[in-house]
Amino acid sequence: MKNKLHKFRESLTEVVAIALTFLCLGIIVQLLLGETIIGWDPVGNVKAGGNALIGVVTIILLYILFIRDKK
Repeated sequence: MKNKLHKFRESLTEVVAIALTFLCLGIIVQLLLGETIIGWDPVGNVKAGGNALIGVVTIILLYILFIRDKK
């Protein structure tokens, strides 16, 4: 059971890392182009979070993604 949970945690970590990578890429591309990306507005979505918990969590996750050590 522990082995399955460990594998699930690793898989979930990888999925979140990939999703955050796409989010960062989307933010960078949108900032460079100044337009939404195929109807997706990542900068607007982060701004809409404002001072709410989701905005703070997003900023923290983006920070962690860029400072984490590569194994």
